[in-house]
Amino acid sequence: MLMACTLYISGCDSQCCACPQSSGTASQRPYYRETWRGTMKKILFLPLFKMESGHHKVASALIDSFAQEYPSIQCKKVDLLSFMSPALEKGISHLYLKWIKKAPSYYSRFYKNFFSKNSKLIQKSYESFCLEKMEDLLLREQPDLIVCTHSFSSFLAGKLKKYGVISTPVINIYTDFFINSLWDLDEVDWHFVPSHHIKTQLAETGIPAEKIKITGILVNNEITQRSKRKAFNTPLRILITGGNLGLLRVSNFGESGSYSAEYRVLCGTNVPLYRSIDMKKSPVVTPYSYITNSAKMNELYDWADVIVTKPGGVTISEALRKRLPIFLHSVLPGQEEKNVEYLKATDLVYLLDPHSPMEEQIFTFLQNQPAVFKKHKAAHAYLSELELVTTAEVCHFIEKTILNEDKPGHIAYIDTVFYQLYSKIEN
Repeated sequence: MLMACTLYISGCDSQCCACPQSSGTASQRPYYRETWRGTMKKILFLPLFKMESGHHKVASALIDSFAQEYPSIQCKKVDLLSFMSPALEKGISHLYLKWIKKAPSYYSRFYKNFFSKNSKLIQKSYESFCLEKMEDLLLREQPDLIVCTHSFSSFLAGKLKKYGVISTPVINIYTDFFINSLWDLDEVDWHFVPSHHIKTQLAETGIPAEKIKITGILVNNEITQRSKRKAFNTPLRILITGGNLGLLRVSNFGESGSYSAEYRVLCGTNVPLYRSIDMKKSPVVTPYSYITNSAKMNELYDWADVIVTKPGGVTISEALRKRLPIFLHSVLPGQEEKNVEYLKATDLVYLLDPHSPMEEQIFTFLQNQPAVFKKHKAAHAYLSELELVTTAEVCHFIEKTILNEDKPGHIAYIDTVFYQLYSKIEN
């Protein structure tokens, strides 16, 4: 299909809204408006659940970045399981939250068995139901690019490519520091990985190294990277996150009197936790409810000297970019257990002992300058591995290398200019 901008450059008639000789209104020029829209690229992002997670945060970070860098590219996020069956998604989400609280060890075993290509439950579900629904979704959306931020989405997209149902390019964007065996590695076109060790692991399976980019776990562009470690404040500023699921114990923060510290506690949707802290009216402990604004999170990171959190991929990635010492107060079963294996092996975190006072452990560690320097050096080494440092850089790479692989650079530039021109005319 010819682009509207191509018509203008080659000598369009007076009906083209880009032409100075045009006298009609935008509504009188439907052909050219629709011709332009027909050239717009579309990216479909596929997390799995509706509930907030790292899979959603990574997808949203990339969508926000595309809106800033390439507004002519249409981005859409679909919760794959919600699309397939809203009732099923709601039931599984509810079961998951109950399971990790009541019987974490059983969930851990389930996770290891379920997220495997050899899982009989996976095979039965995709053969009887999921593949057909996935095909329906792609037929409806007609994307130019599929971005999978969850292993199950990648698994289904890989099956459809293998069976010749789709030829759309697919990117795996990994949101943890490991890869479970459900991710498709054979048919997927590109891999955006969290670390060099994952790139090496994928390359050993035969994936070309040029198809693997070390991006870290993507974060919103509002989370600005700190160039060097900051000096610690007095009193020490401690940011505590990960209270959303009710696994955080904060009964005595700031009450010992032995240490000079201020706390800001992110309670998420955990209303009882928020109220219990707020009722104490402590001058050194401030609770926060759920924060969705990345700029506000950036302010909190800039305020903090250290962070106490869980080993969720996105939070750890944000803290590393802010060069904050990272202390882990708890670990969820499943993917967080696997994250901890990598984070401890690379000396990126300090795992707190739940049976010892938290403040004492933090201050004892910070007074050990060689240990602090070792953690700082490990974080610097990790960040030095990144080939695409910011989410904006990832956007540029996708636009130039994947979406416009066969399009000359000046044509891609003209596409963007004309999108902006048509948007102004229609508004």
